[in-house]
Amino acid sequence: MGRRRHRSNAATRKERGLAAQTHLAGILEAPHRYPEVVVASAAVHLMKTSQRHRLSLTQTGRERVCRKCWAPHTQAAHFRVRIRGGMRVRTCLKCGSVRRFGGGPKHHRVGGGEPGV
Repeated sequence: MGRRRHRSNAATRKERGLAAQTHLAGILEAPHRYPEVVVASAAVHLMKTSQRHRLSLTQTGRERVCRKCWAPHTQAAHFRVRIRGGMRVRTCLKCGSVRRFGGGPKHHRVGGGEPGV
C-alpha cells in the first residue's frame, strides 16, 4: 500500500506563511546581528514566501527589500534616499530601480486663499 500524503488546509498554510514572513522580517529589522549573506538570503526568502503564500508584504518588507532585484536595503551602501517635493525617493544602487514613498506635496494647500482672488 502506498503512503497517503496529508494536505494541510488553507488556514494552516496561511498561518505558516505569516510565521515565516514575520521571522524573515525580524532578520531584516536587525541586520547588524547577522552576516550580510544571511540578510540577503532573508530578503530573497521573504519575497518568495510572500509570493508563494499570496501574502502582501509587511511594511518592513516594502521598505527594506528592492521589489525588482530583491536586494536588502538595510545599509546606506545599498540604496540612496532623496526628498523631492515632499516625497521620499529611494533608489536601489544594485539595479537602479526607483521607489517613491509618501504622497508628495499638498497642491491644493499651496494657494492659501480663495481661488480667483
